[in-house]
Amino acid sequence: MKFKVSEDVDAPADITWARFTDFSGIEAEVTGGGADLSRVGNWETAAEGCGWRGSAKVRGRVRPVSSEISALSAPERCEITTVIGGMDAVYEMTFLALRDDMTRVQVVLDLSANTLSARLALQTLKLARGRVMQRLQGLLARQGNLAEDDFRRARS
Repeated sequence: MKFKVSEDVDAPADITWARFTDFSGIEAEVTGGGADLSRVGNWETAAEGCGWRGSAKVRGRVRPVSSEISALSAPERCEITTVIGGMDAVYEMTFLALRDDMTRVQVVLDLSANTLSARLALQTLKLARGRVMQRLQGLLARQGNLAEDDFRRARS
């Protein structure tokens, strides 16, 4: 099952890239939401092969999570592959500079089930597809607004 959203950000590609790939900030947001997450190998700088392990509450149960940066080519593309509770997720972000001060960010989330319970979870997501798309679009817009704020501060 694929979810695809995009957002035009009024900031250059390098600033937008920096905001969307700020993994320390993303980790803080995820752990603030109740997940237990730690870096594998205690890496400082993100690169292909870097990853996280931990657990998160999904559909009322705590499930193991394993994520890895599977592609990273600044400032064009970042792909993160995740396995959580019998489900595989591929989260791909692409960045396209429309102008010197505008970047289009496109996010594709591809989910696939490996177990029966994960297949049932995907069926539930299909029924709630509109709400899931709204949440993804909202997340993208929030990150885009932060990138725009970073750009305004850098210009001042």
